[in-house]
Order: sequence, then C-alpha cells, then structure tokens
Amino acid sequence: MSENFPPIRFKGQLRPSQREAIDIARRQLDAGQHKLHIIAPPGSGKTVLGLYLWAEYVRAPALVLSPNSAIQAQWAARVDLFDGIDGGASSIVSTDTGIPGLLTSLTYQAVTLPGRGTSDTDKQAISLWQENLIEKGQAKDFDEAAVWIDDLKRHNPKYYKDRLSSYSKELRDEAAIGGEVMRLLHASSRETLERLKRRGIGLIILDECHHLLRHWGRVLSEIHEYLDHPIVLGLTATPPDRCGQRPEDLARYDEFFGLIDYEVPVPAVIKDGFLAPYQDLVLFVRPTADELAFIAKVDEQLNALVEELCVDGTDVVGSRTSGASCVPHESLDAWLQQVLTERRLPVGFAKNWESFEKRDEVFARAARLFLKAHRLALPYGVPMPPPALYSPTKDALGPSLDMSILVPVLDRYIRHRLRASSEPADHEKAKRAIARLRMLGVQVTETGTQVCASPVGRVLMYSRSKVAALLPILHAERKALGDRIRAVIVTDFEKTSAITAEVSHLLDEEAGGAIAAFRTLLSDHETDELNPVLVTGSSVLVDDDLAPRFAEAAAAWLDAKGIDVKLEFAEESGFHLLNGSGSDWCPRVYVGMITDLFQKGLTKCLVGTRGLLGEGWDATKINVLVDLTTVTTSTSVNQLRGRSFRLDPDDPAKLADNWDVVCLAPEFTKGLDDYLRFIEKHNTLFGLTDDGAVEKGVGHVHAAFTEIRPEGIEDSMAVLNAEMLERPKRRPAFRNLWRIGQPYHSAPIHAVESQIGGGGGDFPPFPGAKSPWTGESLAAAVSEAVLGALRDIGVIPYGTGALHIGTRSGGYVRSFLKDATTEASAAFSEALHEALGPFDNPRYVIPRYVEFREKTWLSRILPRFLGQYFQRSRRSMQLLHAVPSAFAKNKDLAVIFQRHWNAHVSPGEVVFTQRGEGEQLLEFAMAKGLVPKTQPNRKEVFV
Repeated sequence: MSENFPPIRFKGQLRPSQREAIDIARRQLDAGQHKLHIIAPPGSGKTVLGLYLWAEYVRAPALVLSPNSAIQAQWAARVDLFDGIDGGASSIVSTDTGIPGLLTSLTYQAVTLPGRGTSDTDKQAISLWQENLIEKGQAKDFDEAAVWIDDLKRHNPKYYKDRLSSYSKELRDEAAIGGEVMRLLHASSRETLERLKRRGIGLIILDECHHLLRHWGRVLSEIHEYLDHPIVLGLTATPPDRCGQRPEDLARYDEFFGLIDYEVPVPAVIKDGFLAPYQDLVLFVRPTADELAFIAKVDEQLNALVEELCVDGTDVVGSRTSGASCVPHESLDAWLQQVLTERRLPVGFAKNWESFEKRDEVFARAARLFLKAHRLALPYGVPMPPPALYSPTKDALGPSLDMSILVPVLDRYIRHRLRASSEPADHEKAKRAIARLRMLGVQVTETGTQVCASPVGRVLMYSRSKVAALLPILHAERKALGDRIRAVIVTDFEKTSAITAEVSHLLDEEAGGAIAAFRTLLSDHETDELNPVLVTGSSVLVDDDLAPRFAEAAAAWLDAKGIDVKLEFAEESGFHLLNGSGSDWCPRVYVGMITDLFQKGLTKCLVGTRGLLGEGWDATKINVLVDLTTVTTSTSVNQLRGRSFRLDPDDPAKLADNWDVVCLAPEFTKGLDDYLRFIEKHNTLFGLTDDGAVEKGVGHVHAAFTEIRPEGIEDSMAVLNAEMLERPKRRPAFRNLWRIGQPYHSAPIHAVESQIGGGGGDFPPFPGAKSPWTGESLAAAVSEAVLGALRDIGVIPYGTGALHIGTRSGGYVRSFLKDATTEASAAFSEALHEALGPFDNPRYVIPRYVEFREKTWLSRILPRFLGQYFQRSRRSMQLLHAVPSAFAKNKDLAVIFQRHWNAHVSPGEVVFTQRGEGEQLLEFAMAKGLVPKTQPNRKEVFV
C-alpha cells in the first residue's frame, strides 16, 4: 500500500455478488494470500470489482492485462466511476507501454511478444528438425538431414519457413517451461517490463485469465517474479478447458492462481437485476433421408463384418506356449472362448479368473457379454456377467451390439489374432474391421484404441436438417416478439474444407456453416423479412431487399465515426456481397458498424461465426440466440451464451431465448452423438427450470433430458418440439419464475425428480377422497410421509425445512426441502428416492393401495355432483414400495414410517422381506410387476 496513493473512492454502489466477492478477497489478502482467483460471468461487473480492490484496498500502482484492445480500453474507461482523481482519469490511467500510470491497462501481447528468430535460434530449430527426421527414419544422420532441409529451403521456401517457425515455437515453449522466458522476449516487451518495474507495480489484474494456460501464462509466471511478486487477481467468466493441455502448464496455472476463491453464478447476477434472464430451448431434428441411409449403411456394414468374423472355421486353437493363436480361419467366437478358457493375456496367461479380470476388467466384461449375445455358453470356470449387465431371463442383446462391448472385443481380436496371423486373408479382415470402426469414431492403433473423428458424427453435427430448423425457431420467435426480435445465429465457420471423402456426397463445403444458414433464411419469406446479414472474418453478405437502405445507413455510420472507407456491393443470387476499400477497413470496423445497425433494427437477424461473435462482442438487444456450433468446452460455451444476457435499456422485460439444435438417430450405433454433445454443452451451464428452481446441466432444459440419454425421445420428439416452440410466447411467465430481486442461495439443495404416475383414474384409498391421484398429489403425499417420519426419528428437526413440490413438463414432479440444512436436504432426498425407486434388496416393504370408482345405473342418471356418491368402490394393491433404509434398521423404526404412510398415502403394514411370507410376497410382486420400475432422478438445485 502506497502512502502517496490519491484518495480515490468508488462513487457507485456494489452489487450483492460484488460485495460478497470483495469481502472474500479482503479476508484472503489479510491472511497473507496474495493470489486471488474469481470467476464471474460477462456483465457481472468484473471490471468494477477489480478497480474497487485496487483503489480502496491495495492502493498501489496496478497493471491490468487483457486479451484484446477492446477490453483494454474498457478498463481505462471505467475509472470514471471513482471520485478523488485530481486532473481527471488521464492523470492516473495509461494505455501506453511507454508511459506507465498509476493504473496501466495493456494487452497480454504487449508484455509477452516473443523475439524474432535470430541466427542462433534458427540453428537450434534446425538441429531439432534434424533430430526429428532421424528419429522418424527420414534421414540416417545429421548430414543427410541437413542436405534434405537445405534442398527444401531452395525449392519450397514457404513450406521451409512454416516448418522452421514450428520448430522455433517448440523451442520457445520448451524454454518457457524451463524458465528462460525473459531472454526470449522481444526487445519492446522487455523495455515495457523494465518501465513497469520502475513504477513499482503492487497489483496485477489478469482479465479473462483462462487464456493463460500456454505462452502468455509461461511468460507471466516469470514476469510476476521479475516485478517482485505483486498481488495477483485473476478474473474470468469461466475456468479454462483443461483437456489436452500440458501437465506442466496446468500445474503452473494452478500454482499461479490457486483455488477458485469465489464464483459468481449467472443466476445470482440475474436475480440481482444486472443481467437479463433467459431460458434454454432445444429443437430436435432427424437426419435427411440420404443422411439416414448413410448412417444405416455404416451400421449394416459393421454388423455384417461382425457376422463374417464369427463364421465358423476350423476352430483350431493355439497352444498355451504362444501369446496368440496364428491358426488360420479361427472365428471371433471361437477365439474369444479359447482366450477366456485359457485366461490368455496379451502377454502370458493368468493363474485364475480373478487375476485375469483384474488385469483387464473391460475386456473380461465385454467378452462375456459378446458371447452371451450370440447365445454361446461361457467356458467352464468363467462366471456369468453381473445381473446388472446381463439378465439370463432376457433375450440376447441382438445383432447391433453396444460399442462398449464391441470395441474392446474387436480391438483385442484385431491386434492379437488377425494381425498376428500368417494368413493374408486375416490381414485383410483386420484392415476392413479397422476401417469400419473408424467410420464410427474408433481408431485401432498399435497399442489399443483411441477416439477419432467419426464420419457418422460429422453427418449428425452438420446435417442439412439443422439449418432447416432455423425456420420454425425464428417463425415462433417472430410471432412472440414481433419487430422487437433481434436474433443471432452462430456457427463454427463460414465454410469448411474439412469434409472427408466418406461424406462428401452428403455434406458440401457450406454444410453447417454460416453461409448455409444465411441462404436458408433467404429461402423463406418470413425469415427473409428479418433482413438477415452475414458477418464473418472474411465476408459481409446483405439481404438483397435490405442492400439499398443498408448502404445508406453504413455510409452515414462511417461518416459519423470519421472512418475513411469506400463501400462497394457486388450482387449475388438473393444477396449482395459487401466490400470495403481503404486503410481503415477491417473486421473491427465492419463488425462494430453492423452491430450498431443491428441494435437499431435495420437488420433483425445476424448470422456469424463464434470467432467473430464470441468473446468481447456485445449487443444488448439480442433476445434470440441460436447456437449451431459444435463447441463443448466450458470456456467457449459460457462465452457464447453470455452474448444474450446483457440488459436492454429499451426493454426492461427482456428475456432471452437460447436455442440448441440437435440431430438424432437413436436407433443407430452413433445416433445419439449430437445429443451427447448437447449434454456436454450444458454440463457447466446453470438454467432456470419450469418449476422455478435453478439447475446445472441438461435437465434445466427439460426434465426428460438426463446425463445418460433422452428418456423416450424417440417417441416424444414431435411433442417435445411442439412444447419448445410454444415457450417463446410464454416469456412473461418464465421471467416471473426467475423472481428477480429475491436473494439467490448458492448452497445446493438435494432434489428428487420422478414420473410417479397418477392420473389413471385411481383415487386415494381414504374415506371422502373426492379427486383421483395426480402425479403432483401422489408425490406430495409420499414426500409428506417421508418428511414426517424423518422428523419423528430426529433426522430432520421440527420447524426446519419447507416441503417444495414442483411440476415440470412431461409429467415430472420435483420434491425438495427449502430452508433446510445440507444434511437434512440430503437425508430427505435419499429416503424419498428409495421410497419411489426400483428395489435394491429392501429389508422392509409397504403396500400402496388405490381405490377405483365404478359407475352404477343410479350414478349415471343423477347429476354428476350427486352421482359420484353412488359409485361403487373397489380397492386393490397398486404397488409395493421400499421402506427407506433410514427406517429399515428395525421394526420399531419401520412402524414409525408406516404410521406416516398410512396417514398420507395408503393403509397397509410394513413387511419384513428377508424370510418367510415377506420374501414370498416380494417375489410375487416382482414377478407380477407390482413394484416401481422408473428410476427417479437425483439432482442438485438452487433457489
């Protein structure tokens, strides 16, 4: 803390989430922890939070580093929120590397720019190149490698420069990891750091710090030491994606920032009123007819291959002295049986089954299931698969095997049987099998299998049906919003060159890209009226109907900004291609111009790529976002969704709709790939559910969507789509569910979500019951029984916890305890889950009876309100339910549960199932299907 620091004071009011973050940061700093790590969504006020800590607590020269110049400028501009600055903001703030200020805002590039190649670094890079050529067998020694590289330099200089640059970068990365960063920096970066060191930096604020896993992070790790270890504040909207990163980089990142000190959930900021509420929606589509034919053919070819490999041959087996049988014509079935009989490992043999299974549990499971699916007996001494994986009372698994079974079996057979064979025919079989598996995203290598790009997955990702889905989505949104609609459609790319030969007949270079989406909008009269504009890093396309007005508005915008650019329009079929000439013409200018025209409503629909419309791009009017990208990393997904959360000063009732489009063909092996990608996208997203709770994960979109597979989606796709397309016009009701202004509680609540039934005309078995059970009333009754019994045995104190029963789409009912401790919430959900779910060897069960009302001749002729009293009643047992384990330790506890069950759900006595009549009753009920079959979902929600 500097004594000469000016008396700067924040003149605004911190938001609740900002106050909480500041309090935590102060406690951490007071405790001597000088590394802070805060996660906060776009629009939550990260800039104010960082400046407040600097001005009101650290009170020392600060360096702010940002990933681009737009964010750099935002930090400098926000100093106007503070009083006590003599001479204005310019007297203490600098964005100039040559003149550091009390607050210096720069880009990461300004202090991490690597030096250009010198003769020394070029020599080192060439040496590394030579070593690589020798290692890969492309050259026998350094002299031969040098001749090859020199020849390349003369005849293909562009490729030579690219490869030399790649090896130079590899050298820099290795040097950075080894701690030689400062020596490798460009002279301008070193000079900037020297000036900052003289300024006496006491705080470094690293904005969007998820970028610091690679080069920037390696450099900053040493810069921090060079600047004498100032306080570090890392700010980002989302933690970085850790997949595929170097362990050294991950370890350095974790050490540099430490654990996350505070995370501001998006819902908290929305409830505070500083971000716009939203709802997440999805539209399901089927592949086109020719796409489906391709997917089906891939499945057929794989199944045909498996059948071919299982054709009976001589079935002669190898001896125990060899690691693998090399006898020709040994079928897959016969080979598997022999491997299990001999307990044959890739190298050697296991002494017993336990050792064999321990060495390769996945293969041991898959091999047994494969044989049972083909109705083959397991060898003597090989145990049956666990009942959870295979039931002997069921039919075989069928010809189209699950990939989790097929891949381990084929992998071992290909690598240790077919490739090891002396027969060329077996080698050809191996090649065919490898090619068929590659079509489904599995690559067989020398040492095992790995995931690879799947042509089937690509067809689902970029199906023509997905861009066609834009039409019903935008029709529904326009009907709900009218002229207020501001839609943004985001794709991965403008066009793609990554179409593989296997699918080139199905997908062209525009498939799934921005141009395909743009053309689709122009093809429909209603969406064409939105005057769509496409904007990417290389193209601007304008709807032909809009072009004259666009040209006039664009010229006025450029003139008002003093930007010297000449615009030209080239007419294409249905649209105009915009070209600009002049030194100022660049993506930053035309994206800013088009964004302003979008805000004003000249165009009501933008189509673009995530690289251009992602991090740092803002348009407050967005109320419809359609995500056609395939990204699933938390960083990319959160940055993209954050575009629609901005408050619109002209629309205080704004609620944004965020759409996904998912292509499904669940009857085929890889037909749920796009749905699994949808799940992965939502794994880190919080969203409001239709019963007013906040939930992380795909379940907040609809209760039918789980982390495993969509429940009944094959039969319900049309119903689900109809419901989704109705939701846009229910914006006001959904906005009310957000309960903006009420506090957000960050502690998770354990909840149970189930399709418990009811609504079948059966009545509660109590005198005077006037209404039949519904899913909601039955769930409430069971929940009341569980809660009351838990209170009686002292697990949940009386007077704490309020029962919440919420109905969701699709007949789902959610139960949880509000205002209860975490322990009480967990105990309630555990007991309720056991009472509603399928059996797992329960000690006690209890029956649930229902009453059916049958009409008589008298009830038919009397008015309805009188006739109901003359109906004939018939009572029968509907189901047996498990007594939750909290009450199953002894009969006294079970009787306590029985008392509450009798009061709320049904008469009936608890029955001990471990012997005698109770055991027989349980067997009878399971045989007759009188037990719960639907597994309730256990979730964590926030309110």
